[in-house]
Amino acid sequence: MNIDILYKIILFWGIFFITPGPVWISVMEATRRLSFSEIAQFYFKVFFPVNITVQFSQAIICVVFIELVSQYFSQVGLLFYILGGLYIAYLAYKTFRSKQSNSIFKLGFINLAMIMLLSPKIWLLFPSGAAIANQLSQSIITNVFIFGLGMLLVSSIMFVLYTLIGKLGTRLLKDNFSYLASGLLLLFALFLFNEAFQVGFEKWA
Repeated sequence: MNIDILYKIILFWGIFFITPGPVWISVMEATRRLSFSEIAQFYFKVFFPVNITVQFSQAIICVVFIELVSQYFSQVGLLFYILGGLYIAYLAYKTFRSKQSNSIFKLGFINLAMIMLLSPKIWLLFPSGAAIANQLSQSIITNVFIFGLGMLLVSSIMFVLYTLIGKLGTRLLKDNFSYLASGLLLLFALFLFNEAFQVGFEKWA
């Protein structure tokens, strides 16, 4: 096993997860007013199950079918941009409504799974990490599990980091943090719509 490649895999996941995308913004909004015991329950009931069933599966698919995923996404990427943008815009609306009604924004298994399944970022970048993982050893099974387990480890660390950031943001911004989260989600949705426009323009020009 190549240790240098292993370090590169961990670095890939660190860079991938450190950017505050829709998943982390939703997690921060959903957990910021929970107690630490409730956050732990959210992790084991929602976040970890989604990670192990959805994102781990995505990681495996990208390692095993790296060329197919890259080629397939280049053909249907427009659909992912549009659906992803629509769903994230819906979450932005839900976040805004939770502030207006003074209720807690609830992030369930289905909501989180939909974000991950429809995220163009995942399908665009996972093959890059998979290409690194496939240099690790001759065994595809070894590469799959190290790549997937690396994802689970780093995402769990980032979960703790972002829940703490959410609590700090709530302390600094009070309930206005919901407006910030809603605005950021809306910006991500607009970014995806813009990407859809660019891809569609290039395809039909």
